[in-house]
Amino acid sequence: MEAIARAAAGKGTLYIYFKGKDELFTSLIAAYQTRSLEETFRGLNEASGLRGNLETLTQNYLDRVRDPENLALLRVVVGASAKFPSPGRAFYQTGMQPPVRRLAQYLKDNASSGAASAWDAELAAVQFFAFLRASVAIPMLIAHEPLPSQQRYSAIVAQAMGTLLRDLGNVSADA
Repeated sequence: MEAIARAAAGKGTLYIYFKGKDELFTSLIAAYQTRSLEETFRGLNEASGLRGNLETLTQNYLDRVRDPENLALLRVVVGASAKFPSPGRAFYQTGMQPPVRRLAQYLKDNASSGAASAWDAELAAVQFFAFLRASVAIPMLIAHEPLPSQQRYSAIVAQAMGTLLRDLGNVSADA
């Protein structure tokens, strides 16, 4: 708080814009997560096709979740959320829900007609991101594990994409 106050010319200046530490921290989380969302979805385009865009999205997302800054923020948010729930809500609402909604819409737009009618794109997006987080970020976050080997990392990406593509029904998992 002191460092932020110095950068803003003092605590008094900060409190013109924020009611307290909780609101300031929540605002910082939202700004970080908005930037992270844009970085996650950068590089997607029609020319790449479904599989190419999902590969780009997967790589971008994994780059974000395994970023030391993101892991540090998540540790702080989880640690503080019992006493200060609004930063936890902000992290969830600005960092976890928007990518799910955005991917779900993309999947709906690209699902084959048969898959789209009997398929919950939002649930598929939740499962996709959860698979990636559980396989890469959670071991790093909780157990301070190193990054997976390139071979393991490739297997995680292939498994997550294969499952999603099979469920989507547009492309075989082997394509």
